[in-house]
Amino acid sequence: MKEKKRPHINSKTCAGCSVCVENCPMDCLKLTEPRYHGDIRTIAHLALRDQCIGCGICARVCPIEAITMSEK
Repeated sequence: MKEKKRPHINSKTCAGCSVCVENCPMDCLKLTEPRYHGDIRTIAHLALRDQCIGCGICARVCPIEAITMSEK
């Protein structure tokens, strides 16, 4: 059986704009917390892998193409 595709987020490219988070129908994408006090950089990540249905909406709405769909 073929495994469904899941989002792969390039952490070096992701701007943390939250467009993918807001458009995910299953609410499985989240933004990371800043690493240290005063840091403003956040990135998206797949927080709830088991809830992801592999729809690809996150990849389609990403304005900078930081998300790709992958089987691995």
